[in-house]
Amino acid sequence: MEEFLKQLDHNVYDESWLRQFVGDADMPARKIGVSRFYMRGYVASRKGLPSQQAESLLEHDFLTLLEYDPRVERFVAQPFTIEWNDKNGKRRKYTPDVIVKYSCLAQFHEPWLKTTIFEVKPRNKLKEDWDELRPKFRAAIGWAKEFGCTFHLVTDQEIRTPFLKNARHLLGYGHPSQFESNEALWPDRFFLVQNAMVYLKQSTPSELIRAITDNTDHQAELIPYLWSCIKKGIIGANLELPLSMNSPIWWNRNDENRQ
Repeated sequence: MEEFLKQLDHNVYDESWLRQFVGDADMPARKIGVSRFYMRGYVASRKGLPSQQAESLLEHDFLTLLEYDPRVERFVAQPFTIEWNDKNGKRRKYTPDVIVKYSCLAQFHEPWLKTTIFEVKPRNKLKEDWDELRPKFRAAIGWAKEFGCTFHLVTDQEIRTPFLKNARHLLGYGHPSQFESNEALWPDRFFLVQNAMVYLKQSTPSELIRAITDNTDHQAELIPYLWSCIKKGIIGANLELPLSMNSPIWWNRNDENRQ
């Protein structure tokens, strides 16, 4: 299985085909029903259907990462069904978990990025069902080569990291309208936070807020703007580690990719 996983990302990229799958008709190929084995749910999205279906908690977590990832322009869960004939000539079907389209800006900075169809599986389930899953994945690799994209497996080991917890937290601070009803306050509060970060260069969330004001009420009002700046990439932080009020942060000039 490990050798198979190493062979997944060797395809040429061409996105001209993508419109028929994630263009004007973003309808999943497989409707997710009720199961006693998995928990079904939805992820609110600005990168495709307003509400994306997930057939498991792990897939829900992965869609959350895609929603947060500034490189991802669009994604669609259960986007289409691949059909192929097995070694006995029997017709088989396989529906990938999600297709992801990366932005042109992301591809400019990371030329190796390709439109990718993903399969999301717990690693122990992958090992248990490998003989059954392997033909499906080989069919998916063939489909990806035909359409000039990539097939990739992701497991709980790659998904369930501190980064996921940070992404869940920061997604709530994408735009001031999500946490502030008074639009007149937005520019001034963003300026205060950003200007203080430029002056300090390196700090922590707690120290940055205290540097702006000693008033605890005002400090509490500014914290959402601080998280929003981190979410947008204006203020840098190591999101691979748990994010807290004592985490190291810095002024980040390399914020072109962040939404």
